[in-house]
Amino acid sequence: MAALFNWIPRLFSRRKRTFDGPERVSFRAGDHRHLRMGWSAEDAEQPAEAQFPAFRATAIDQLNTLTDNNKLMRARLALRDVFTPAQPVTERTRFAGRLGVLAKLIEDLEEQRSHVVVYGERGIGKTSLVHILADVARDSRYQVVYASCGANSRFDEMFRAILNEIPQLYLRNVAPTAPEAEGGAVMADRLPKGVFGPRELSELCSQIVGTRVLIILDEYDRITDPEFRQSVAELIKNLSDRAARVQLILTGVASNLQELIGYIPSIRRNIVGLPMPRLTDAEVDALIRIGENAAGVTFEEPAVKMVRLLSNGSPYLARLICHHSSLRAMDEGRLSVTLADVWGALDSIVDEAQSRISPLSKAATKQLLESRDGTALAAVARAASTPDGWFAAEDVGPLIDGRTDAATLLAELAETGELFDVDASVDPRRYRFRDEALPTYLLMRVARDQFAGNGEQQRPARRRAGAA
Repeated sequence: MAALFNWIPRLFSRRKRTFDGPERVSFRAGDHRHLRMGWSAEDAEQPAEAQFPAFRATAIDQLNTLTDNNKLMRARLALRDVFTPAQPVTERTRFAGRLGVLAKLIEDLEEQRSHVVVYGERGIGKTSLVHILADVARDSRYQVVYASCGANSRFDEMFRAILNEIPQLYLRNVAPTAPEAEGGAVMADRLPKGVFGPRELSELCSQIVGTRVLIILDEYDRITDPEFRQSVAELIKNLSDRAARVQLILTGVASNLQELIGYIPSIRRNIVGLPMPRLTDAEVDALIRIGENAAGVTFEEPAVKMVRLLSNGSPYLARLICHHSSLRAMDEGRLSVTLADVWGALDSIVDEAQSRISPLSKAATKQLLESRDGTALAAVARAASTPDGWFAAEDVGPLIDGRTDAATLLAELAETGELFDVDASVDPRRYRFRDEALPTYLLMRVARDQFAGNGEQQRPARRRAGAA
């Protein structure tokens, strides 16, 4: 781990660091950022507080202003649809890698007629996968219904809403010319008026003919009610026993199948577990190429290498880093993303990550960063990149140099009382960050600080607030 972070600063050209002043926004000759932002040349020389913020595009993704820099603006609009860290991928043309996982999911559904549980760590692409599956399945005339679970979800309410999306036309006893079919009646109309359970639901679903139905329950790990989970297990068992043309796909944060659905022997043969792995380097490259092709930008090879390193196989982080670094390049009037742009993007990423952690975590982390080796802290944060967040000394050890004992390091960090939950019931004991946003913050903060610590490097100016 030390080697990974120590070689990074050497990639930068040895030039004097420069900064833009905070009081005034000025532009070099030939710099057209003021045109991109819809400002006149006079506006660009006004104090920053005098420039009133505005959207650059309309709600239907059309430019608000006509300038001579439309190429940059159109590239920006295109990249918003590709590098979307805050939203899942919903279009197959934006779907990078994961084709093998998608093919396996389709095979399990189509060839085995199984119900499928997709599990993995947070931000690994589970929701994007099922959205793309839904798109592909609809091409083959499947009826697909997507539902996102919540901590307070009720079984009857959720499945009533799901069956409200499926027309009665597909019920065995409803003819195409029947009033129910022609009137657009839905299957939810056939459910009991009050509370119902898996038995009534499976009986109704077993009457479906002429199509196949896929029901996606996303974020299933958020369901805490054991009665809800037991009802879903019974539904899966009943649907399988009746050979119903309805299959469930559950997704959730977990390290294994049992962790997500519990130990229910009666349904083990009816379910296939599908783990979501981290992106390979080739898949990160594919994600970047999609952005390049969509917007006409180019990521230089050192920038690509840095995205691979910092993202650590996380689709979320890869898109986040590409998003901020490409915006930084376009702020400078370029369609070529350099290593310095990736470096400069860390300022925005760290600021965003810091806003998501609690005040107690901020205080504890500030003290640690001032008193401890950042490389060791980054190693601990990287070790926490597991599906359930739990890690042990043996996970940290390979990521740090031999001068630091991982078990001692973790024990000392745990003494702060603010960072970790500690599970001493297992041997070796394991740890988990209490604040799930903290590992990402630590990784990006340590990387940024290492860059900034090399005083002879050129450091790009921080992007102005509102320039994103």
